[in-house]
Parts: sequence; C-alpha cells; structure tokens
Amino acid sequence: MIVIAFIFGALNNSVYAFALDKKGIFIGATLGSVAGIAFPTISAIKANNVDEHEQGQIQGALFALSSLASALGPTTLRLLYEKTSETAYPGAFFLLASAFFLVATLCAMALPKDKANSNQRGTCEHDSELDIHSDDDKP
Repeated sequence: MIVIAFIFGALNNSVYAFALDKKGIFIGATLGSVAGIAFPTISAIKANNVDEHEQGQIQGALFALSSLASALGPTTLRLLYEKTSETAYPGAFFLLASAFFLVATLCAMALPKDKANSNQRGTCEHDSELDIHSDDDKP
C-alpha cells in the first residue's frame, strides 16, 4: 500500500508540474488523494512492530518527523519555485516533489516483508499471547 501511495504521490506532482489548465489540476488532485493512505499505513506498520508499551513513543516520533517534513518541504519547494518562476519551467518544484516520492518508493520497496506485511506481523513479546493460526490450519 505504501508503494502504491507514493507512486500516486509522484504522479500527482508530475501532473501538477505540466498542468496547463484547471482540468490538469483536478486530475492531479484526484491522483493525489490516493497518496493520503501512506501516513496511516506507515503508522500501522510501526505500531505492529513494537510492544504495546512502546507504541506511544513510536507514534510520537512519527508525528514529530511528519511535522518536521511539513516545515522543511514547503520551504525547500518555495526556494526552488523562486529560482525557477521566471524560467520556461515554473512548475519544476513539483518535479522535485515527484523525485522525493520516487526516493520514498524505493525505500518502501526495501522494507522487510515480514515487518511490513500486516498478514505476517513482526514478532513481539505480546504475539506469543495471541492465538495465531497459519493458513495450513484452516479447512
């Protein structure tokens, strides 16, 4: 899901970079709505891979990182816009945002499958208390 979300985020920003009218903006916004599933998915992966008593700390760290990105991202993109607004490519900052999404996609693809797959939860101390059955046990 994270890879899909980041790919749609890259597509969203690429469409914005080359949009010539309102139709392009609406198409980009539609594609960008899928990118919204990334944060809850990352939050769930992190919560599934830590013990219950660590979940508050990991969620706090995730929100702190999100806040930092919310501050640095627009600042960085605004600086690029100021440098390119008078050129033939005023939407170049959207291409930089697409590049960020593509880097994030590569990082998401590198996640270990046993930690990122909700069907195969990471091993935590509290997992031993759960009654987990494999697909082989089902009739």
